Amino acid sequence: MNAAVHYPPTWRWTRRVAAHQEEFWRGRLEDGGYSPAVHGRPGARTVRLEIYARRKTELTHLVKKFDGTLERIDVEKIIAQSLIPRRPIRITSGLAVTDVRGTWPTNLPRPAILLRIAGAMAFGTGEHATTASCLRFLQEEARHLQPGWTALDIGTGSGILAIAAEKLGAASVTAFDNDARAVSAALANARRNRCRRVTITEGDVLRWSAGRTRHPVVAANVYSSILRAAAPRIIRAVRPGGCLILSGILRTEESEVLRTFLEYPLNLEKASRRGKWATFLLRTANQSAAKFPRKTSRSAE
Repeated sequence: MNAAVHYPPTWRWTRRVAAHQEEFWRGRLEDGGYSPAVHGRPGARTVRLEIYARRKTELTHLVKKFDGTLERIDVEKIIAQSLIPRRPIRITSGLAVTDVRGTWPTNLPRPAILLRIAGAMAFGTGEHATTASCLRFLQEEARHLQPGWTALDIGTGSGILAIAAEKLGAASVTAFDNDARAVSAALANARRNRCRRVTITEGDVLRWSAGRTRHPVVAANVYSSILRAAAPRIIRAVRPGGCLILSGILRTEESEVLRTFLEYPLNLEKASRRGKWATFLLRTANQSAAKFPRKTSRSAE
């Protein structure tokens, strides 16, 4: 019999702020080295900020500085809840997502690709608008790619985009996330989906370097502020003529994100806006890698 697995305690700092101050508060927290989660409904007057840590001492100074509340999170309970079967989600006619124990309804046409994803403590199970939009753009792009194409997934979360890329025909997929728990979840999901061409590691996009590697498909589903700060690093990873899928962008911040990326030789091809979130597909100029990226005078308009 296998020994029971006990997870370390996780603590959560929470504070509600006015919805119109969301960007201000995210900036303050990110300047302090945190990656806050933001929860709120479209049109609501307030949003909820959350920051997680393994130890209480990592968050106590946040209460002193910004007020808010601290609470211990039962990680085992969250993981147990994540194992409760979720309703299958059809992304497109040929692509759908279900949980690890879910089954596709017998009265509906079965999609060609059915991803089995356990979310647990990692982001990305298909329900969120950003994940679904990324999956649609990825599938559309894959239809036009030659065999042997590769993909890079920045901020992989549950690994869903990396797994989908392999199932859509990628010869190899590189993915990373700065959260060790997300990396563990992504690796487990890759095994569940019998992926053989996906490599998932822990890494911080603000310190990562693409080196000489270029991909025809790069996806980055992270906070807007991180996208802007890491823009040169992200763009260098895209092959000339390749596509860059950007998501995790609040609609109130999309102009700033586009302005940053369109200073480089990129064209905006597609946009998806659902609720308060936006996802974009941009195309790099078809020029030599030696000259890319080189800023131009192009505006975001």
